[in-house]
Amino acid sequence: MKHGVRNCVKEYRKAKGWTQDQLAENIQVTRQTVIAIEKQRYEPSIGTAIKLSSVLECSLEQLFWIEGDK
Repeated sequence: MKHGVRNCVKEYRKAKGWTQDQLAENIQVTRQTVIAIEKQRYEPSIGTAIKLSSVLECSLEQLFWIEGDK
């Protein structure tokens, strides 16, 4: 089994009522980057991951996990 980093960014973003554009603006990335993260096509840098957890008001552990660990 391939072990990659997975996330639930989309679920937390929707819970805040934000669009992908709003999230991108809040973490200073492009909307395309948010789309790639949400579709599990891009693993964000630790800096971006920390920004995501901060603006989405959750821990890194809630937002990201290693596939097979959850």
